[in-house]
Amino acid sequence: MKDEKQIRVLHVLGTLDVGGAESRVMDLYRHIDGDRVQFDFLIHTDAVPSDGRDYSSDALMKARAPQAFDQEVIGLGGHIYALPRPDLKHLSRYRKAAERFFRDHHDFAAVEGHMTSTASIYLPAAKKAGVPVTLSHVRSGGSGTGLKKVLTDLLRSDLASRADRLLSCTMEAGIYVYGKRAKDRIEVIPNAIETKRLRFDAKAREKYRNELDIPGDAFAIGHVGRFDPMKNQAFLIRLAAGMSGQGTKGQDIYLVFVGDGSLRKECENLSARLGMADRVRFAGVCSREKTAGLYQAFDMFALPSFYEGMPGTAIEAQASGLDCLLSDAVTKEAEITPLVRRISLDEPGMWEEAVRKIMNERSQSDEDRMKRSLEALQGLDEAGYNVETLAVRMARYYQELR
Repeated sequence: MKDEKQIRVLHVLGTLDVGGAESRVMDLYRHIDGDRVQFDFLIHTDAVPSDGRDYSSDALMKARAPQAFDQEVIGLGGHIYALPRPDLKHLSRYRKAAERFFRDHHDFAAVEGHMTSTASIYLPAAKKAGVPVTLSHVRSGGSGTGLKKVLTDLLRSDLASRADRLLSCTMEAGIYVYGKRAKDRIEVIPNAIETKRLRFDAKAREKYRNELDIPGDAFAIGHVGRFDPMKNQAFLIRLAAGMSGQGTKGQDIYLVFVGDGSLRKECENLSARLGMADRVRFAGVCSREKTAGLYQAFDMFALPSFYEGMPGTAIEAQASGLDCLLSDAVTKEAEITPLVRRISLDEPGMWEEAVRKIMNERSQSDEDRMKRSLEALQGLDEAGYNVETLAVRMARYYQELR
């Protein structure tokens, strides 16, 4: 039997702000046995070092602004390091920074790369520097559009041969990124969440609907995610604008967006142009506690994304007992409970019909909502989406890498 002394695993992420991959890794970090496994983080930053030349981790960490999870990581005993955010013009600088970092920092049991767009650069650098095991972890099945897609697909083209182990949130997303020939090597690790935290709470529902100034008889469609082209929030604004007053009691549709990003202002302007400004709420980036409460204030959850891996938000919404309408670009594996329906973005009429059916036929009473939440929680636990259970599995997994 192996000595189970503490080992350190370095997670490579885009940021330490609230986001899908970041939140899932932090959920796991909070629950994993810290005496056996400690996490450290290598993140990417746009910060410019004071001299404009020294792109070492130390210089970048001094230049970057603290992010949402920094203090929690430090409090849990983790270290935070940084690389310059890569772009087409500076890939050489990025490669050199990654190689320099791992020459100086390679005392990890494993490096797990969640930022797969450049994993074929930093994972080989880690391996060359002496890190025993490299893991690539797919969190999304898409790769963007336009030039971003071309570059990402190119950088990922040989990723399967540049990592010791291939992890993915779903088999579908893994095959998209690694290719069909790598199917037998792909290990599916569920995007598990703190399921109990999302259990329906009637008091939280009342609190946050009051805070958002949503009338008691209104129908609130919620969305959680950054304002990014892939998330397609404009689709929901147009949908709601054409449907208000269509419930059996003539209730209006309200939209609640949780998150921020480059397209937020564009969505705010669209809401105003379509006469929805008074019925769209932009909650911004919220704490995990508040986000959990906001799910309770919704009557339905919608995710009209152009592509996704396994969206943690859809799992969270199910846990809180919400009916979920997802685009059919979201993996079928997101249909963990009967609460989920996937519809093509090319069929806006079917989206309207589905929303109308939920408005008119689904009881939103606290008792029925609680029943749906409890049934969903059981289904999620059985499917492996309880992070407490996953933490035990992953502690064993990391220990066995040695």
